Amino acid sequence: MLHGDVPRYPGVNYDGDWGVWHFQGQRLPRGLVRFAAPAHSWERYVQDIFNGRQPLAPPERPRPPLRDYQRPGVQAMHTARAQGAPGFLLVFPTGSGKTAMGISAVTDPSVRTVLVITKHGVIPPWRRAVDFFGSRSQRWVVINAERLHKLFRHPHRRLAALPAVEGARIAATSDLTQSRAEWDAVIVDESHILADPLSIRSRLVYRLLNPHPRTGEKQRPFSLWMSATPFSTLEETAYCSALIAHAAGVPEPAWLPGPAYREWLARTGVTTVEQVKALLYDRGLGMTSTPAEIGLPDQDREVRPLSLSAQDRERYERTWEEFLQLHDLAPEKEDEPGSDARIAALRQVQKASLLKSPHVARLVADLVGEGHQVIVPAWFRDTVRSLAVHIARELRRRGLCDRVLEITGEAPGLRELKRQAFQVGIAKVVVLNTLEGMNLHAGEANVDGKGTVATDTPRVTVIADVITGGKRLLQGEGRGQRNGRRARALYAFAAGTTEEAWLARTLLAMARTQELARNPSDAAALVAFAEQLVSADREGPAEDGAA
Repeated sequence: MLHGDVPRYPGVNYDGDWGVWHFQGQRLPRGLVRFAAPAHSWERYVQDIFNGRQPLAPPERPRPPLRDYQRPGVQAMHTARAQGAPGFLLVFPTGSGKTAMGISAVTDPSVRTVLVITKHGVIPPWRRAVDFFGSRSQRWVVINAERLHKLFRHPHRRLAALPAVEGARIAATSDLTQSRAEWDAVIVDESHILADPLSIRSRLVYRLLNPHPRTGEKQRPFSLWMSATPFSTLEETAYCSALIAHAAGVPEPAWLPGPAYREWLARTGVTTVEQVKALLYDRGLGMTSTPAEIGLPDQDREVRPLSLSAQDRERYERTWEEFLQLHDLAPEKEDEPGSDARIAALRQVQKASLLKSPHVARLVADLVGEGHQVIVPAWFRDTVRSLAVHIARELRRRGLCDRVLEITGEAPGLRELKRQAFQVGIAKVVVLNTLEGMNLHAGEANVDGKGTVATDTPRVTVIADVITGGKRLLQGEGRGQRNGRRARALYAFAAGTTEEAWLARTLLAMARTQELARNPSDAAALVAFAEQLVSADREGPAEDGAA
């Protein structure tokens, strides 16, 4: 099977039933080698079905040991599965090694096939982790939620031949669809991607885990849900309904949208998110921990005010004033921009970020000169490009290594190569707007899947772009501070401007996110950090729920 944007080539054909490109022949031509289906992909799984044989499992090799704090969680997941639980909710902090724990939890002779559902950008590190921590006798498929419909067949429709949206809708809603493969375990990474129970991706996952009786599929697989912030409202707990029912000793509900689900929860005796978590943790169907409890270092944060020239300062403030007057936005809004209007608004204030680029470049060059590798998160490609150009120019002016890597949504095939180049020290600076799946911490083991270890050079994260939302900023900080490695986060802002007030409110949004993630110490630290910036009565962006 072939993967990616496959070119026209003799012998290459498209199978409309399975939705895959394939080459018929004894050996893949040189021109197609780079399109060969990667290990642990759905295409590789289908290839083995087409060939009518399973590949020989390579000899087992010693797997790396887990950290001391990871072992109790893995044991708890083993116990839950052995006792017949439908699944397990693992709520550990960012950078604690949930991936290794999840893989180890399903490494068992009775688990032959494992499906991992994650975000597209996190697929390469998941594949590497499976090779590093998993058993070679198991079959793994790592896939993003947007391609889940390819895992289903329908007796009267060729789902793969339909537009993706239509094929996914039919796969999610028809009682006749059937999974093409049988899974012994399903891992949902960053399970908050299923926060909307009405979304097609949520329906597809529900369909995978709850086969319809008329299809004759076997009993559902064991499900493992992993997230640092699994849910914040009762509606968002719907993907854990089987766990809740099992823990409460009540019959599991059918798929219940909206108010019907809340009514079911109320009849179960659960009326708050905290009650859901307590129920699962107390009954051995979930486990959580804070960074302090497992010995992870606290996140060090510093503010770095930037002094703009009088001309830049005037333009900067004018841009912010236009932004606040024209758009009803609050920094508490999370993650991706979402609507076209929100994207347009953020693009407008992006002009202010571009004005800061030369000042940020000088800060980054100072850090490189002091012996650091620097991570610079941003929102948009234009900002990434501007920052990279100015940083490279400043590094060159000082006689330092001026190679600056840009990682964006463009050229996804190069993302992993660029990440590896930063990790082994070929470049000292990376500017990126793709945060998920970007492990950039010092000393990372098995950087390239061949045993290479990342440099021990200390990492620093410089956050200078207008990035809103507590989760988004925490993701930015977590690129370098992972796996027990410390990485300072420097917040660079234009001193004495509207941005200072906006940043303070955004830090408070981060504090609320950490409270939900059961990390009160970091929440308190964030509140104190925000108070360094502005007093409470200073004019700034609206609070939650305000106009």
